[in-house]
Amino acid sequence: MPFQDPDGLQLELIISTKTDTRKPWETGDVKAQVATRGFHSVTLTLKSVDQTASVLTDILGYSLYKQEGNRYRFVTNAIDNASVVDILELPTLAPGRGAAGTNHHVAFRVKDDGVLMEFREKVVAKGLGITPKIDRDYFFSLYFREPGGVLFELATDNPGFMRDEPKDQLGTNLKLPKQYESARAEIERILPSLQ
Repeated sequence: MPFQDPDGLQLELIISTKTDTRKPWETGDVKAQVATRGFHSVTLTLKSVDQTASVLTDILGYSLYKQEGNRYRFVTNAIDNASVVDILELPTLAPGRGAAGTNHHVAFRVKDDGVLMEFREKVVAKGLGITPKIDRDYFFSLYFREPGGVLFELATDNPGFMRDEPKDQLGTNLKLPKQYESARAEIERILPSLQ
């Protein structure tokens, strides 16, 4: 079911053909069997598929699963869910701009900062610019722009959200990365109530 979010970003709700074992987000009105479980895939709209496909296959370990017209589907077996990247090749499309209704970047999950740095070496070997390792308090990340213009992030599972609170208290307090602590009062003031 395709729809646009309030900023005009094109989204789709889908029922996956493979079993999704992620815990769904339930409410009083939405039960587990129909609840959202997470991302299935991302679609990159690009002028050309070739160089981005090379990044997906040669660096990130994806493989071309199928092509239907100008849509190319890449998959990885490194994860069970959210393992699909589609490229929609539209050579005459005007370039996108960062604004409301666009995504800033696409993030790819990696196990830890050891694996993260292995990927960094692959990106550098491919001749692409990449950031140094960035400490995001709850994870480490790297950013690089692939040749089609999309900003990719590689982000670790470690150290995780239990870095500063026990598992049984996760989500009960507002935790902020160190760089935003000085703005706590302002952030708390503008956050909507979730109760």
